[in-house]
Amino acid sequence: MSKQPGLLPKIEIVIVGLLFLAFLIWSISKCSSTRRAYEEQAALEAEDDARYDSLEKARQQAFVPLDTVVRPQKKELPGEAAERITPLFVITPALNMRNGPGLKFTVLERLQLHDELLFLGDVTDTTQQIDLGQIVADEPWVKVRSESGKEGWVYGACVDFYKRELKGVEVD
Repeated sequence: MSKQPGLLPKIEIVIVGLLFLAFLIWSISKCSSTRRAYEEQAALEAEDDARYDSLEKARQQAFVPLDTVVRPQKKELPGEAAERITPLFVITPALNMRNGPGLKFTVLERLQLHDELLFLGDVTDTTQQIDLGQIVADEPWVKVRSESGKEGWVYGACVDFYKRELKGVEVD
């Protein structure tokens, strides 16, 4: 009498095969979703890199290399010869222009968001830490000329080469 294999080993093989097939399907779907997430992340990073590169290129065009002589240039004012100058924009809701580089100096003019200023090529050698509300900045003071023709000093964290708004600044 020879023993023939029973039904149990065949059922075990089928169950193991089904488990392997289920694992294979699960791992392929997991890899596909991970690949999609990586592709989306790569696309976002490429977009950010392109935006950064264009801003960096604009900044480089706006700056003069350190080894060259910087001569402040002026925007044409009544009775003056026209010269080129770097514009700066106020990026806070309000900004005081003072007659010296510091908070203890007299306020000459109150500037508003996106007011255009002319950079006069003078920046303090030291920085000052100032609490602007939700942020604390540590920047130098910058000498500028307003559209009304007044020359004075503004806090460097409150101006930029681009029209934008610095978030987190509280105005009193």
